[in-house]
Amino acid sequence: MISNILHKLSKNASRKNLNRFIRISFEKKLNNNKDKIVLNIGSGGELEAIIRDKFEKIFSVDVDEKRNPDQVLDICDENFSKKIKIKPSLVCCFEVLEHTKDPCKAINNIYSIMDKNDYLLASVPFNFHIHDEPNDFYRFTFYGLKMLFSNFSEVEIKKRNGWLESIFVNFIRLEKEKNILSKILGKFFILAYYIFYPLIILLQKIITSNKLTTGYYIEAKK
Repeated sequence: MISNILHKLSKNASRKNLNRFIRISFEKKLNNNKDKIVLNIGSGGELEAIIRDKFEKIFSVDVDEKRNPDQVLDICDENFSKKIKIKPSLVCCFEVLEHTKDPCKAINNIYSIMDKNDYLLASVPFNFHIHDEPNDFYRFTFYGLKMLFSNFSEVEIKKRNGWLESIFVNFIRLEKEKNILSKILGKFFILAYYIFYPLIILLQKIITSNKLTTGYYIEAKK
């Protein structure tokens, strides 16, 4: 039970504000229009559950059939726009782009199936440990994201968290290592993070930096 609690706390720290970002984007920019056809790239899990809580017409694609997507399809596929079985008015791509072999191709493919004024919501890592290996290929800077999404008419890129939080998160993720001492140290930093959280936030306000975060959230309008 304690292990499960620590695991959940670790995930909350790693994905800080992601659930909030998704819900606010749905509410403010999309007006929670349940009639929208939503394409979720990357099937299943907690993130898809959040999407399904807000929308009724959800269609998922994934390269891994074990995740039970509605369609097994690679977003880097040369014929993606021809193979995709739906025409979405909203595309969600959370925690996926780092696992694609060609992020530029992936974004261009998504762009090609969108209509004018449709939205793409995405999240990507920056200062974050390797995960889901061996299929973890990229990390993204703010400026790299501006370039990737340059075809969109409006793009808003938001930091996931602050510089000190990102340092703590990388220590926290030591719990994912196989070495028992690394696991123990990771669990220690989970507790330390939440115990000293008010101090961490205060220090980030006093000592500012826009150059370090665990990742970014993107709202892009075609």
